[in-house]
Amino acid sequence: MKKILVTGASGFVGRAFTARWQYEYKLLTPSHSELDITDAASVDAYMMAHTPDVVLHLAALSNTWHCEQHPDESFLVNVVGSENVARAAARYGAKFVFFSSDQVYNGNSEQGPLSEDVPVRPVNHYGRHKLEAEQRIAEISLSAVMLRATWMYDAPQPAAPHADFVNNMLNAVKEGNALTLPVREYRGITWVRDVVNNLPLAFSLQGGVYNFGSGNNVNTYETACCFYEMLYGGDASRIVTPDYERYAPACRNLSMDTDKIFRASGGGICFPSTIDGLRLFVEMVTVKG
Repeated sequence: MKKILVTGASGFVGRAFTARWQYEYKLLTPSHSELDITDAASVDAYMMAHTPDVVLHLAALSNTWHCEQHPDESFLVNVVGSENVARAAARYGAKFVFFSSDQVYNGNSEQGPLSEDVPVRPVNHYGRHKLEAEQRIAEISLSAVMLRATWMYDAPQPAAPHADFVNNMLNAVKEGNALTLPVREYRGITWVRDVVNNLPLAFSLQGGVYNFGSGNNVNTYETACCFYEMLYGGDASRIVTPDYERYAPACRNLSMDTDKIFRASGGGICFPSTIDGLRLFVEMVTVKG
């Protein structure tokens, strides 16, 4: 049974991954007190003691607003912490799989789905730190896999609420508060179930950067309208209103092309579009409350 170290196992993706794969793999899910990724000696000692086959590095500060307000903390966790784990994984022969972010594209002005080859110019600390972590990891290990993930959602979890697209929509309906969403933003939004189902195939990829999640060819406002209609039918204007000023004059485009990872995995890693993923989610999960 393959042994996988999951950093950030108590987070949104970590919880979903461990729930899905706990019987197929031997999962190591240390707490912060057991493994402090910002302490290189702590990371090295843990890795030497447990010698995992794969390190799935999910631990991060992912709240973009918090990272903007606390850039030093973001750099320490998202860059230094990731580098510490990557170095220890390389030292002890573990495959390193790093969760990066579509936020590396947040300064791009190109239209249409963005490939991994597009030069990126992130404009916030979180995006810049994820990009720098990618670059440092690539220098440490040619076999490291770096996955640029999208915004993700799941069914509401009262015990562990998550500020995702689905929860934001459901809360707006419940509270009767309209969401004002941009028409000049394009971004993929992915069901976390699809992310964790595809992750084991990523462990066998050749090293490099891969877009990893659902694409989207409609804007954020249209995405919300479609989701509302899937759930409730009828007109979404009571809950969703368009914002034409945000991201003017240039669109914000985080939508990613996933052809590279599809081809590299022999067609094994495949994501539905954002709209198709939401439709399947609505069919399979009771979320209206």
